Amino acid sequence: MNKENLIKPKPTDFVVLNDIQFTHADIFNVVDLFYKQVAQDSMLKVPFASVKNWPEHIERLTHFWWARFGGQPYLDVSYNPIQKHFEAGFNKDFLDHWLGLFHTTLQQCLAADQCDLWKNISIRMGESLHFRNEMMNQRV
Repeated sequence: MNKENLIKPKPTDFVVLNDIQFTHADIFNVVDLFYKQVAQDSMLKVPFASVKNWPEHIERLTHFWWARFGGQPYLDVSYNPIQKHFEAGFNKDFLDHWLGLFHTTLQQCLAADQCDLWKNISIRMGESLHFRNEMMNQRV
């Protein structure tokens, strides 16, 4: 990736996924509210105790979703969510709780069509994460 091309989107910049538009601000608002709730959640704050810099974490996750939805990457980072969640002790109970809180946050922040699409994507990602975590657990 050419670092000279890494330009953070303006809040009004948008991506279109399955004919549904998400601004960078839409994505940031979801991620920001969600992780502020995670940091206070009695169950989820345990595996997320390794996060020492919440603003940086929120920025990275906003970037993750922006790029996942088709936006131009603007941070020079790589992601390894399977390994990170495995090391944090994420299991099916944590994942189900995470998804429940995430889906509630989506409903609080987005229009219905945006919420439905992102919810479906998060469910598929959660299923994949759970499956891969189970595979890793079998190796240990």
